Amino acid sequence: MFETHLIDELINFHHHSFTIINKNEEIIYFSRRAEEIFNMRAEDITGRKISDVFHKDKLVILQSLRNKRTIEKKGHQATPEIFVDIKSVPLIIDGTVQGAVVSEVDVTEEVRQKEEIRKLQSQVETLSSSVKKIHSEDPFKSIVYKSAQIEGVKNQIRQAANTKANILITGETGVGKELFARAVHDLTFKDKPFIPINCGAIPSHLFESELFGYAKGAFTGANRQGNKGKIEAAKGGTLLLDEIGEMPIDMQVKFLRVLQEKHYFKLGSTVEEAADFRLVSATNRKIADLLAGDDFRSDLLYRINVINIHIPPLRERPDDVESLFFYYLLQISQKYGIEMRYADRQLVNLLKEYHWPGNVRELINIVERLVIFSGVPTSIQTFSSSIWMKWTKRVRTPTLL
Repeated sequence: MFETHLIDELINFHHHSFTIINKNEEIIYFSRRAEEIFNMRAEDITGRKISDVFHKDKLVILQSLRNKRTIEKKGHQATPEIFVDIKSVPLIIDGTVQGAVVSEVDVTEEVRQKEEIRKLQSQVETLSSSVKKIHSEDPFKSIVYKSAQIEGVKNQIRQAANTKANILITGETGVGKELFARAVHDLTFKDKPFIPINCGAIPSHLFESELFGYAKGAFTGANRQGNKGKIEAAKGGTLLLDEIGEMPIDMQVKFLRVLQEKHYFKLGSTVEEAADFRLVSATNRKIADLLAGDDFRSDLLYRINVINIHIPPLRERPDDVESLFFYYLLQISQKYGIEMRYADRQLVNLLKEYHWPGNVRELINIVERLVIFSGVPTSIQTFSSSIWMKWTKRVRTPTLL
């Protein structure tokens, strides 16, 4: 009795898991740590065939018994939460296999630490790369990405920038079309003006004066000195017409003339002005929809769409989600003076699986809320996936900036 008790204590002394089977593949011993790992009681499974308790394809101990060999397996996932290092040995007496024993050492904490280190290294590399770009002369320094899709877009932009052809950038709201337009500009006219104008934000009755400018005394209430329009302001540089699909139909005719003749008149003036700018347009509408509708002239579309550059939505490039997330995590943490945090892998995976109807703009909004509402301050905080789950229960689609 004493010897049996002593052997039992010695087996359980190091808090390792042990399972022993006989030659008939029946469980004859199940240690206390094994009970904890697999949430089973030894008295409930002792005497049963081990393949009736565990799936036989995962039983290293059976391989040892049947093949008469020692097997070691590192980093085996015993349960969804526990990782172990396994060593299984056949019990051979007088040349005959009488059973087998498997030992499982819990290495969960070690595996988790390695995963945290790998994750933090990945984040540091992403952030370091982003910081280097911020302080570089790279025309694409504001575009954070990892995906092959955006690399392809960059190559298109490089080719297009070497020409004077008009460019139309298409893509959903929030993908960052203006950033790509600015990259086109920086590749060719870096020291020249970059003048953006949002066609959807200007009342139709003010559009002509905003774009062409006006001479002094052109209308009641006009600036006495006249006003320089966006075309004149963009002289020698780039004019970005964002959301060009919203340009009033009567202005489309007038702007088409500017593109064709390279001249225009200020409002209230009889003096013809030269138009000298590189045109980049952008729209969140599909080209087919622009052609099918009655609110946009096809002849203007053909003129502005010499080169089409399409920015894919964020849901089609999940590799970029993680890079963008950590980039804005750094930027927004600095903005609010909050210590830099990291996110658990579950949250990052949830972010990559989300469909992002608001694209990058929505992601920035999400990061800002995470930074602000991340929990009780500590020296190192983790953005938990539970925060994300609370949000998705509260609002099905997070609001945009």
